[in-house]
Formats: sequence, C-alpha cells, structure tokens
Amino acid sequence: MLLAGLPRLTRRAATVTTAVDWSGLRARCRQRVDDLLGHTGIPYPWDINQFVDRLERHRARDIDLCAIPWAVGDSCGAWQQHPDHDVIAYAENTSGFHQDHIILHEIGHMISQHRGRCVLPEDEAQRIAPDLTPTAFAHLLDRGTSHAEEREAETIAVMIHQRSRIRPQLARELLPPADARRLARVEYLFGA
Repeated sequence: MLLAGLPRLTRRAATVTTAVDWSGLRARCRQRVDDLLGHTGIPYPWDINQFVDRLERHRARDIDLCAIPWAVGDSCGAWQQHPDHDVIAYAENTSGFHQDHIILHEIGHMISQHRGRCVLPEDEAQRIAPDLTPTAFAHLLDRGTSHAEEREAETIAVMIHQRSRIRPQLARELLPPADARRLARVEYLFGA
C-alpha cells in the first residue's frame, strides 16, 4: 500500500480528506458561466442590478433581491425558488463588493439548479426579520446544501465576478507585447 511509508498523521489525513475533481468542477462551472454570459452579457461598468435585470429577461422570471441584516453566525445569503419568481437574500451590512459576491453565489445555485432543504428555525427567522412571518422567512433565509454544491456555486460566483472586471474595449493588440503575454497568462489561469 502506498501509505505504508508515510508518517501516521499523514496517513490519517489521507484517509479523511475527500477527493475533489477540481478540473471537472472548473470545467462544469466554466461551461455554465459561458452559457449564461452568452445570453446575458456583462454590463459595463459592472452593476449587479443591471446584471440581475438581464438574467430576469433571459430566464423570463422575476428575481427579487432582499437585503437582510447580518450578524456573525448568520447565513449571509440564500436563494428561494417560488413558482413564478425567485428571491435572493443577501447581507445588507457588508461591502458592496461582498454583497455582489453573495448574490452571484446564489445565482450560481440558481443556474446549477441546486435544491436545498430549509433548516432555519422559526424563532431565528423572527429575530432576523420581524416583519415577515417566521414560516415564510425560514424558507427564504437558509437551506442545507452539499459541500459539492457550495463549491460549485462559489466557483461560479468567482468566475462571473472575475469576468465583470474585464473591460470590453481592452484590445490585446493595443498592448505592448510583454503586457499582452501577461494578460494571456492571467486569462489562462482564471479561465477568461
């Protein structure tokens, strides 16, 4: 057995760690992002509301963004699918960049068609959003998802966020050769 010559701690870590097919995950996420952005494009300059508007038109479904107060230990975002629309909750008391990332993460769940189960207790929902009925908010705010689904949604969010930072009018042929090579390396590394 290959692990026989390894120290005891390393052998234990090797048996506990679950293998992740990062290459397959990135390829699957890149395909989903390419498909989505092929239909929606990315607004320039970046604006999450304009992006969500484009996504609504593409999917022919409304998406309501719901800012919620966030406290340490709370979920900072959630997506809930309803029969005729979607709701994305995100932390209101964090940076704009982080809010965009939370929303994109939930869009990652949405375009991957992940299905979670509600896990937020009613009393916790009442504390977070006293104006909503606890039962309604429990289904909005949190859900249990697998680690694989979370990795997938996070990878999609990162890919969309990265592409939102690329200026469309930037033409590689206008760059000095050394900068063009650097840009090509960055695009290769981050999948642009």
